[in-house]
Amino acid sequence: DNETIARAMGIDVDKAFIFAFALGSFLAGLGGVMGGPILGVEPSLSGVVLPLSIAVVIVGGLGSLKGALAGALFVGLADNFGRALFPEFAYFTLFVPMVAILAFRPQGLFGRA
Repeated sequence: DNETIARAMGIDVDKAFIFAFALGSFLAGLGGVMGGPILGVEPSLSGVVLPLSIAVVIVGGLGSLKGALAGALFVGLADNFGRALFPEFAYFTLFVPMVAILAFRPQGLFGRA
């Protein structure tokens, strides 16, 4: 959280950044390989995934792992229930709760103030 203090304590911050980036890249690739057969990969897949991922980040809050988990659960449930109960209003059931959360807590559920 504090690069200067970590360097003062003898931690090689550059190697930690490289490791974190490599681990994140590996997990993203693994998720793509695991999710590809389930979702059916196509060139326009980003049009489906991007609104959901934006909603997850906004609802959960930036810089929070707990927020990402809570946002993913909230958005996933809202999207699935919205598609099942009101198929013609699927995006409405996804983005209206997001706007409501932003109205009362602009930094997201677990974002820093």
